[in-house]
Amino acid sequence: MPSPPGYRLYPADAPMPMKQGNSGMAVASLVCSLVGLVPCFWFLQVMGLLGTIFGFIGLKQTKNNERGGRSLAIAGIIIGIVLVVACIAFWIYVANANCVRNGNSFNCTTN
Repeated sequence: MPSPPGYRLYPADAPMPMKQGNSGMAVASLVCSLVGLVPCFWFLQVMGLLGTIFGFIGLKQTKNNERGGRSLAIAGIIIGIVLVVACIAFWIYVANANCVRNGNSFNCTTN
């Protein structure tokens, strides 16, 4: 039986082309960004920054759909950027207000 135009039948013994697994950088992006949500990382967002960087590398690796994990990379980028921006906003607020660190808390007064 001939195949329809534009379609090619694979021989029974030919291996089907397989998609590679998820990009490791995309997975690392999401994991790092989620670890940045842990309260001990809120004041210095190294994990959010790493999640953002790994996410952009993961996006590049998944661009041509040979590898999976594009949505993981996008989620890692979004969460990482939100964490880094929140951390920067916090430190700008602390720098512009009269804040005194009292153990594990900040006591801030505005003029």
